[in-house]
Amino acid sequence: MSPSLALAIAAAAGTAVGVFADPSWMPLARWLLAVAAIATFWSASRQRRAWARGGGLTGLVAGCALLASAADDAAQHPPLRTLLEQRLGGFAIEGLEAHRSDTPIVVEGTLAADAALTDSGALVRLQVERVWLGPCPESAPGGVSLTVTGVLAADAVGEWRAGRRLRAPVLLRRPARYLNAGVPDQERMLARRGITLVGSVKSAALVEVTGRGHWFDETAAAMRAAVRQAMARHVAVRDPQSAAVATAILIGDRGALDPDVERRLQEAGTYHVIAISGGNIAILAGLILGALWWLRIRDGWAAGAAVAMLVWYAYVAGGGPSVTRATVMAAIYLSLRVIDQRTAPMHAMALTAAAVLIVSPLAIADVGFWLTFGATAAIVVGTARTPVVEWSWLRGPSLLILASVCAEVVLMPIGALVFQRVTLAGLVLNLAAVPCMAVVQVASMVTAAFDAAGVEKLAHGVGWVTHLSVRGLVESAALVDFAPWLTWRVPPPSVLVMAAYYVSVCLWLWASWAWRASWVALALFAWMAMAPATLARSFGDGRLHLTVMDVGQGDAMLVTLPNGRTLMVDAGGVSLRGDFDIGDRVLGPALRARGIVRLDYLAISHSDLDHIGGAASLVKDFKPSEIWAGTFVNNHQPTLALQATSERNRATWRWLQKGDRLDLGGVELRVHHPPLPDWERQKVRNDDSLVIELRYGEVSMLLTGDIGREVEQGLIPTLDLLPTVVLKSPHHGSGTSSSQEFIDAIKPDVVVMSNGRGNPYGHPVPYVLDRYRSAGAQMFRTDQEGQLDVSTDGRSLKLSTFTRLNASWPSRPSWLLWR
Repeated sequence: MSPSLALAIAAAAGTAVGVFADPSWMPLARWLLAVAAIATFWSASRQRRAWARGGGLTGLVAGCALLASAADDAAQHPPLRTLLEQRLGGFAIEGLEAHRSDTPIVVEGTLAADAALTDSGALVRLQVERVWLGPCPESAPGGVSLTVTGVLAADAVGEWRAGRRLRAPVLLRRPARYLNAGVPDQERMLARRGITLVGSVKSAALVEVTGRGHWFDETAAAMRAAVRQAMARHVAVRDPQSAAVATAILIGDRGALDPDVERRLQEAGTYHVIAISGGNIAILAGLILGALWWLRIRDGWAAGAAVAMLVWYAYVAGGGPSVTRATVMAAIYLSLRVIDQRTAPMHAMALTAAAVLIVSPLAIADVGFWLTFGATAAIVVGTARTPVVEWSWLRGPSLLILASVCAEVVLMPIGALVFQRVTLAGLVLNLAAVPCMAVVQVASMVTAAFDAAGVEKLAHGVGWVTHLSVRGLVESAALVDFAPWLTWRVPPPSVLVMAAYYVSVCLWLWASWAWRASWVALALFAWMAMAPATLARSFGDGRLHLTVMDVGQGDAMLVTLPNGRTLMVDAGGVSLRGDFDIGDRVLGPALRARGIVRLDYLAISHSDLDHIGGAASLVKDFKPSEIWAGTFVNNHQPTLALQATSERNRATWRWLQKGDRLDLGGVELRVHHPPLPDWERQKVRNDDSLVIELRYGEVSMLLTGDIGREVEQGLIPTLDLLPTVVLKSPHHGSGTSSSQEFIDAIKPDVVVMSNGRGNPYGHPVPYVLDRYRSAGAQMFRTDQEGQLDVSTDGRSLKLSTFTRLNASWPSRPSWLLWR
């Protein structure tokens, strides 16, 4: 193994331990570092080079672990979070409570990136330096992501450029987190990316620019603005999304991209081409070196000039992680040429990986890091070890196909783990997407240059080429529409399976008995890609399970029947960002973590967004056989869109009404509400919610949607519940529901509530909690305990939560609780 590769592996292992391992292990790393340093010195002094090399690598692992642990702790507990926790409370990342206040806090800091327009205003990323919690400012560094609302943001966004200082009154809050098994902790992920808190500013009129950036910040911002203007003038006139894609490829600004375009490219496996990475840097480096060669500037001088230009381009493009990694890799490779040293691309890549991890240990938690270096390593090694056809006219396409195959072999497990998706479409589509991306990059550069020079006609003509190339790139993803079987979702593979796979691939490439390792690698590849364990029908465990998902301020419940069939009741949750799909980002991973790849039934209690918001993604990815709804609402667009999605996925749409009864494998489902409507609804109403009772043995589970007090009164005479009652609290425990008469009538033993942390509605209200408490009910809330799992064999109950609270109800009078 080469020394550079050994350094990269040691640095990666150490930083992974430092970021992901329990901090209580770090004292051991200190001892290991000390012992490794002594052993290395002793071995080197006695000319035992192999021992010294091993001791040095061990010390590097321990040192990187300590650096990464310290960096992770600093990211999770920046001064801004610490100060607000001390003064206001509810900001500690370890706590579940969330601070909610309508009093803004004045903050001042430096813009980390240019502001981007959104549907609701503008998105601003600010590196806070000072806050005013009283009459005097206090130092409190920390990164925040702010939404500036209102129509004035469109006029002001051009002044909010990276490097400038802003001051504004901000309503700060913690990022949303969803505590479900199999769902990443969004708050910690954002903290590792430098975003401590999120917040909102009511109007752009409240935002004050208090200082301009350095000259190089202002120059870079002016160049980015010029590129956006050029794309708007010469490309957007044909298609605004063509301009958005070209801007993303050229300067990394993806703020104007349509989420649907992003989704299509992700499903097609070609999303990587619109993110500035190694391919873009390689094209730019080739153009620069070609131009310098034409100017008769060659060898070390050309390499040095190319490094300087690439570094400036990376700075103009915003210095994001992917462009920084690619630029560092190219800079190392070209810098060695400056001093007349030749090195293999693999060595430059390994040195770059080690350098990035040592300088920025939290990069280990960025999936882009693994995708960048994994793809580069696969392409470099694969193309070097695989013979290519000799015919010149086939050499280019064959190399591109080979590169795609090699990248897929290495990256498929990472994609399955992080994105829970396997796609084969990219193997073919890269033949069109990569050349189109290259044309877009070059054509957009030329368009911007002609526009800056004032040559409008030429800029307009090249803008037409840019538009056509973007359309070719985007429309190539239509292959997935015609052949949807080329991409599918899978449960995340285990870390042990992934480790065994990568070891097998390495042995396949370098061991003398490669053919045996190849069969093992192929078997593991198929296991991860097909997830055969999920293909067999589940026969259940004989228990009825109700899982209340943590989706913030919304409802989403998974019912697993005793025979293994599954029913999803609601799929909502309203995210603070409109582009965050609860169904795709929260419910999908939670279901797949349970080994569920298909739902049998999906019930929508009513069509408010906090109940229907994630349903379209669930229908598309989990293809339920039947979809149930209650009251029809005329011309309600989310419902119409869901019906269209269900039709495309061949799901049966069924309207349920009061009095309906279904036999679901030993569980009786009774519909208690709504009755047949006597007038056509023009808007969604909480009181039209489906009320479903699941009856199993001696246990009733009553799921009530968002019904109010009036509907509760109407249900009291008709309900005939079994001795043990599990109640989903109506309308999240609001003051308009859970009337005293309703609680007294049904006498719930267990009450589960789905609430968002620090939600603006104050749910659940204190007097509703007092009513349940007075009735002797045990209450469990997603905002306090995360995901709630209730199961029954028809006689006793068991309950467990994400926070490891466990409860059992072996008999009616007694509860046993333990943690």
